[in-house]
Order: sequence, then structure tokens, then C-alpha cells
Amino acid sequence: MFQEEASVKKLFSSWAAVALIAAGPLVIGCADRTETADYEARANETLETANLGDVNADWKDEEKQLHLSGEVESAADKARAEEIARQVVGTTGRVVNEVTVAGTGAESIDDRVEDQLDRAFKEDEEWDMDGLDLTFDSQAGVVTITGDAPSQAVKDRVTARVKTIDGVKDVVNNLELPR
Repeated sequence: MFQEEASVKKLFSSWAAVALIAAGPLVIGCADRTETADYEARANETLETANLGDVNADWKDEEKQLHLSGEVESAADKARAEEIARQVVGTTGRVVNEVTVAGTGAESIDDRVEDQLDRAFKEDEEWDMDGLDLTFDSQAGVVTITGDAPSQAVKDRVTARVKTIDGVKDVVNNLELPR
């Protein structure tokens, strides 16, 4: 009787082991692997801890960009905020620093940059403004381009041209291409 009972226990434990082994791939395959690092929350927490609470981080997943905005007291604080953001993002994305420094007249500089861009693209015969729908927005010298471009080559040329304007520190080209 004891031998029969031991055999039955052994059989049941074998079945349990086989079931666990068979279910393993199903559990692993069905596990949610979309764990995306929350760069925005981590950056905002770290900025707050570093006494840079007036700087806001906004993660753009499609572009893989962490946008910094807000106003700080000094250029050193602006640079420190960017360094903190770079440490959070690592090599996963790009940091776009649109933080302004108090008292620098950044608004007037941004207005001048936008005016120069409008003139550069409207007055230059190289650009077919009828075929391009461009909008420029400058924040702390970071120019964001929106609209439509007929090809990747034109999109790249627009970026290159924008970078030549005095006062432009960085370019975010959000021009859309035809599908």
C-alpha cells in the first residue's frame, strides 16, 4: 500500500512539474514587455530635488525628445537643468533645452529670430513658399519647425537653413512628409 501511495505521489508531482514547465513560455510570452521608462517623471523629480522646480520636463515619445521649459535665474542653472535631463535620458533620446534665463530679454531675441526666419524663407527665391507650409516658433533660441515638406531632402535643407540664422541654438524639425 505504501508503495502504491508513493507511486501516486510521484506521478502527481511529475505532472505538476510538467505543467509548470509547459506553462512557463505562455506566462513569459504573455507578460507585458512595454515597460517604458518614465523619463518625464524622473526628470521632473530630479529637477525638483536639485532646486530647479521652475523647470518643467515634457517627454515626446514619438520624437524621443525631452523638452525642458521654464525660467531660471542664471545660465548656470539652465546648463545644470540640461545636464540633469541628459543623465535621465541617457542615450535613449535627445534633450531640447527651451529654458529661459531671467533678465536676458529672451522674448525679444526669439521674436527677432522668428522675423529673420520668415524673411529668409519668403524673400529667398530658392524656397517655393507656395509648396511649403512652414511655421517657426523660437523658445530660448530653440526653433521648432512645423508644417509640411514634400520630401526628406527639403526637410533637411530647411533644417540646415534655419541653423544659419543668428540666435538659433537648436532646431526641432517637426515637418511632416507625405505618406
